Amino acid sequence: MNPCAKALLGGIIDYAGLFPPARLPMNEAFERFLRHRGEADGWMLARFVCPAARLEELEPLFAQGDPPQVPISISVLGRGGDTLEDFLAAIDHDSATITAFAARQTDRAVVDVFEVRLPEAGGAAVAVEKAWRRLTGGGSTPMTPYFEVSLLGDWRPRLPAAAAAVRDTDRSAGPANRAGLKIRCGGLDAAAVPEPIAVAAAIATCRATGVPLKATQGLHHPFRHHDSELDTVVHGFLNLYVASVLAHVHDLPVTRLTKIVAEVEPEAFAIEDNRLAWRDLEASSEEVAAARDHLLTTFGSCSFSEPRDDLYHLNIIGDVS
Repeated sequence: MNPCAKALLGGIIDYAGLFPPARLPMNEAFERFLRHRGEADGWMLARFVCPAARLEELEPLFAQGDPPQVPISISVLGRGGDTLEDFLAAIDHDSATITAFAARQTDRAVVDVFEVRLPEAGGAAVAVEKAWRRLTGGGSTPMTPYFEVSLLGDWRPRLPAAAAAVRDTDRSAGPANRAGLKIRCGGLDAAAVPEPIAVAAAIATCRATGVPLKATQGLHHPFRHHDSELDTVVHGFLNLYVASVLAHVHDLPVTRLTKIVAEVEPEAFAIEDNRLAWRDLEASSEEVAAARDHLLTTFGSCSFSEPRDDLYHLNIIGDVS
C-alpha cells in the first residue's frame, strides 16, 4: 500500500447500508458493517450511520457478541425540521436519545458524529448556534455535528451563509468542539445530482472558512461517469477528494476546482507512493493527510464493497485477488 493512497483513503467511508438504494434491514446492515470492519481493507471504513429514531433498534445488536477491542463509531442522522422551532425540538429529542444510548454502550460504541439538515425556514446562524448548544450542553463533547446545506436550486446565497454560521460557531466553541458542513451529491433521480460548480463551491467555501466538510449519497464509484439507471452524469468520490486536497494545498479558485470535480478521464489523476496529482497540480502524502483532517473528511455510502472493489480494479489499493 503506497503512503499517498493510505493517507487519502484511510477511514474515508461512513457505511450507510440502512439508506437507499441499498435500504438493508438493521441486522443485515450492521452485520455487513462488522464484517467489513474486520476485513483486510477495513481501514477504509469509519462509522456506521444510523438515524436517531432507530438507535433503539440498533442497540440489541451490540449485546450479541463480546465488546469490541475498539468501540464502534456511530454517526447519528438527526430528524431535522422545516421550521426553526421544529428543528430545535428535534435536536432536543435526538440529543436525549444519543445521551441515553451512549451511557448504556460506553464499552461498545461512541457517537462521534451527528448529521442533520438545516431547516428551510429560519436563519442558518441561529439554527447552527442553538443546535450546537443543545447538542453539546455548551461543554466538551466527542461528537462533531455536521449541518447539511442543499446544493440544489438557489444554492449560491445558501452555501456561504451556512458555512459562515458553522465557522462562527467553531470560533466560539474552540477546537475541541468543532462543527462541520455536509453536502448531498446525488439521490434517487437525476434532479438530485448537484452541478459540478456547486460541489466545487462547497469545497472552496469550506477551505476559505476553515470548516470541515462531509459528503453523502451518489458517490459509489471513484470517478465521474454516466449512470445508466439515472440517465445522467454523476459524481465520483475521488474527484471530490482530489479537488479537496488540491484546494487545501493550493487554495484553488472555484473555476479550477470545478474542472477537477467534473473530470471524466481517470488518466488525469495519479495516486503514487508520495504524490497525488490531477494534471499539472500535485500534493505530497503529508499534504494529503493534512487535507483529510481539515477539509473533506468522510463520505457516506450505502455500499462498502462497490467503492472498495473499484479501487482494487484501478490498482489504487492493490491488485484484485
